[in-house]
Amino acid sequence: MFNLKNMHVMDYVLLSIIIFLIFEAIFVHTESLIWMVIWLVIIYLARQHYYRPSGRMFFWIGVIAFGITVINTITFQIVLFAALVMFVLHWYQKNQRTNYHQVQFPIDPQLKQKKVLFTNKWFGRQQTQGPAYEWNDINMQAIAGETIIDLTYTVLPKGEPLIIARHLFGTVKIIVPFDVEVSIHHSVLFGAVDILNHRDEAITNRVIHLQTEAYQEANQKVKIVTSMIAGKIEVTRE
Repeated sequence: MFNLKNMHVMDYVLLSIIIFLIFEAIFVHTESLIWMVIWLVIIYLARQHYYRPSGRMFFWIGVIAFGITVINTITFQIVLFAALVMFVLHWYQKNQRTNYHQVQFPIDPQLKQKKVLFTNKWFGRQQTQGPAYEWNDINMQAIAGETIIDLTYTVLPKGEPLIIARHLFGTVKIIVPFDVEVSIHHSVLFGAVDILNHRDEAITNRVIHLQTEAYQEANQKVKIVTSMIAGKIEVTRE
């Protein structure tokens, strides 16, 4: 049962946006609601025939048109304005802070800060640096862009090295040596996969878990966990 007491702040925000959008669509811009319904129907029908060129064309036309319709609503403009105000306030407060940081607890001298292979990046392309680099587990996220991880230029340690990559939009490409076993756990809303011999160009709201046969017993292996809203993951061998 719907229980307001169990909702968090973000739940209230999302609920308010949905209610305001519905109110605007019904009482202010009725044609926006009609067009959003039309485009959603086109997206749904085209998705059923995505394997055809015409199906893919109408699917993306529907997605783009639906996005443009939403962008033209007053609700979206208010949300965008509020997000910009919050960003400016956050940036201002961050710049007002002093660089001095008082340590509240003693730091264990045995702890050492290690170099990371990837940093969180909003947009753009990132890739491992050749011709050779020291391996460290990867945990990164990006809004949009391309991430290339080439494992042929490093030596993986024993155990279960880990790669975690989160993208909103874009491509994650991972190159694995022939003697390394792989376990891939991938979650995507809209996208495609090309993982060794497994290919699917039209995935909708799926979680995929693939693993090579000798993974559990292998000395050389890597665990890959990826997630994205829309995009493609490629895992190849070299």
